[in-house]
Amino acid sequence: MIDDLLSLAKESTPEKRHQLVEHVTDLFVTGADSYQTEEITLFNTVLESMLPTMEPEQKKEVSEQLAPIDSTSHKVASTLAREEIDIARPMLTSSNALKSEDILQLAKTMGQGHLLAISKREHLEAKVTDVLLERGESPVKRSVAANSGAEFSDWGSRLLIKLAERDDKIRDALMERSDITEDEYEKLISQMPAQQQAKVRQMRADNEALVRDLFHEASKVVASSKLERKATRINAKATLKEIRAGQRSLSKAITKLSLSNNLFDICFLLAEMAGLEQKYVTNVMVRYDATGIAVLCRAMGVENNDYASLCRARAMHNKQPQSTVENWIDNYKSLSDKDARRLLSFMKIRLSTLQSQAA
Repeated sequence: MIDDLLSLAKESTPEKRHQLVEHVTDLFVTGADSYQTEEITLFNTVLESMLPTMEPEQKKEVSEQLAPIDSTSHKVASTLAREEIDIARPMLTSSNALKSEDILQLAKTMGQGHLLAISKREHLEAKVTDVLLERGESPVKRSVAANSGAEFSDWGSRLLIKLAERDDKIRDALMERSDITEDEYEKLISQMPAQQQAKVRQMRADNEALVRDLFHEASKVVASSKLERKATRINAKATLKEIRAGQRSLSKAITKLSLSNNLFDICFLLAEMAGLEQKYVTNVMVRYDATGIAVLCRAMGVENNDYASLCRARAMHNKQPQSTVENWIDNYKSLSDKDARRLLSFMKIRLSTLQSQAA
């Protein structure tokens, strides 16, 4: 079969070859999760042989289709990743067929468009971010700073904090990360205009008691909260997978779970998406105030109406009046996305510090 396909690819007209590529690519993408090794090899071999004859527009289409497919051959992925940026971008941004050494070599040799695409990968090793920060222009540096999956070397951290002195976009991005130290966070605050410094420091002071309570009381609160997973048609783990894949909205999932009074699974989703231990999320969920859960929801992009649904479910669990719900909703509307992300970052950094001190 493979010889027949390769022969057809060589002998066909350009139009027929174009159709053959479309057909093979569609078959590959449709059944990638179920094909045997021999079938995957067949599709990859045909595509590898036809890459040199593809027009740029078809290469772009193939790159977009194959970038999410882990079984795409290394040769196909690496070849497309070195094409012009419109073709290369999907592979550079998301392909797992590219190896760690491929990403590093591409970062060392390709242009700014390619570097920007690399900077948006879900995970970046410190050795790659070092190269991106060294070679990249401002858009690349800003993108690296904003990538929560990017690891930084000591040199990379120092450079970014230095750059933040004159680039407020880098500073804002760093202040929303949870993998910086408290000393680094303080340096970033000191770079801000005086009025902003005062505001951020006041927010930190206001939330210090909450963080300490979360750390010292979370396990006790969880034990006494009596939150239970309720029987619903929503599978929390499947929902989480869909949210991470961009197929479902966290905000709308929270509304559906709130209507079932399923606070347990909401805690699970928020904890997973925010990178917090579930006991901390359960703590803020069942508290009689809404400060912690408001920060968490706003930082995660939960819309006002969906937060309102959650407030009603929380009040029902805590046996609190409707007037309290209305106050929670009003306060939520006045909380900015940026402030919430900064507060969540501060909470995670402080919890990490407290855990280290207690160890």
